[in-house]
Amino acid sequence: MDVRKICGICLAIIVFASGAGGQQSASVLQAETGGAPRAASQAPAASAPADASADKVVLKIGSDQVTEAELNAIVSKLDPKAKAVIARKGRRPVADEYIRTYLLSRAAVEQHLDQSPSVREELQLQRDQILAQAEYDKITRANPVSEEEISQYYAAHREEFETVQTQEILLRKKIADPNNKDSWQGMPAEKAKVTAEAFRKALLKGKDPAEVSAGYPVSSGVLLIDQKPRTSRRSDMQPFMAQAVFDISAPGVTEVLETPQAFMVVKVLAHQKPELKDVSGQVRVKLQRQKLDAEVEAMKKKAGIWMDEDYFKEPPAKSIEETGAAPSKPRTEP
Repeated sequence: MDVRKICGICLAIIVFASGAGGQQSASVLQAETGGAPRAASQAPAASAPADASADKVVLKIGSDQVTEAELNAIVSKLDPKAKAVIARKGRRPVADEYIRTYLLSRAAVEQHLDQSPSVREELQLQRDQILAQAEYDKITRANPVSEEEISQYYAAHREEFETVQTQEILLRKKIADPNNKDSWQGMPAEKAKVTAEAFRKALLKGKDPAEVSAGYPVSSGVLLIDQKPRTSRRSDMQPFMAQAVFDISAPGVTEVLETPQAFMVVKVLAHQKPELKDVSGQVRVKLQRQKLDAEVEAMKKKAGIWMDEDYFKEPPAKSIEETGAAPSKPRTEP
């Protein structure tokens, strides 16, 4: 196969031989049709670019050549961490990964591995992803988000960016499991409620959750506590929880909250209301996404989308985590 016809290489080097164990990461190959990296330049082009330095050959693989411009183009697409390593160690790691990818992919093509159904499927998926990203970039350029749009969105959605710092105490109820007629770990509901009320009173007196639960004689899995404060937005919580914690002043303690599986008490430590300058980047990304979604919706209408609703329906809730009663992050048992 004529390597000059092999096209589309994007070398993504995540970590070079550095402080992370002294190991070098493998490169990630994203190719267009053909299934292998674009070959380095063959013989010099008929018309050389204006910048002689850019046309300087800096790497040869057999009869194939890589110019300074081609290697710099690869470096420009690396993530900040990889670029930082290059700043310390030079471009040699890039060349090493380029050679590795080039030789392996060329060998694969020569052995017709690019004709394997699984490889062809993966190449097609990568091609679709690259093209989708190209269209996304095009839409973004055609629909820039203005500073005025950012300001207007922030003014109308301030609550969306507010955060609250909390510590929670959760007491599981003992609920019969209809599948095996055993019981989940937990307290009888009435006892759990009385205990939660006692915890709330102790929190109102200024004790922290660890003090409240210290030495409490409950079995493993019944009592779950935030040993350290967590910071959350409304969107991180179930609606009932968000309303409870955002509607009270800090410091404060919620009423005892009940779900089908548990009782909870939340100590609210602080509310944070960020300024526009602190979240403008997030707002810009959100508005860009909205514009992209609008374009995609228009595409869907033209394409005529059908979905098997039974196949794609949401599964029924089966756990405490799915109902919002369990902690969204790991908690510590006393």
